Amino acid sequence: MKKTLFLLIALLPLAVTAQTRFGYVSFHELLTAMPEYASAQASLESLQKKCEDELAISEKDFNRKYAEFIDGQESFPAIIRDKRQKELQELMEKSLAFKKEIQKTMAQARRDMMQPLRERITVAAQKLCADEGYDYIIDTDKDCYLAINEAAGVDVTVPLKVALGIPVETTEP
Repeated sequence: MKKTLFLLIALLPLAVTAQTRFGYVSFHELLTAMPEYASAQASLESLQKKCEDELAISEKDFNRKYAEFIDGQESFPAIIRDKRQKELQELMEKSLAFKKEIQKTMAQARRDMMQPLRERITVAAQKLCADEGYDYIIDTDKDCYLAINEAAGVDVTVPLKVALGIPVETTEP
């Protein structure tokens, strides 16, 4: 009895290991291959361009006012010189605040545009796990794993691309 119990305990880790199935995929590869990704990127680039154009207008206005100030500062009475210095300081502060706001806006727009794509990938991966009996799917982009034994896991890139409606390149021998 003790021998049988010992043998069962010794072989239990092997049985548990043999039952684990996992898949692995590059999340970034899936994301960038989605047709919606290109349109999201185009929208982000358009927003970025509009923000940069507005920033250029602000900088041009500031540079014009600064040049006017430099040209006339010696002839201005102190009260006008002080007023214009304050105006220039306010313009610079507004410009810096606008640059920060652009960064926030772009980051939020990126999150908002990519979130539905990320959710589609996650839902497809969860469905693949359930349908194919995987215990988990690893995102190889996260650098959490130094190595993945390809013999123990399955590259699920192609099945996920198919599930997401992404064209799959086939290589013929």
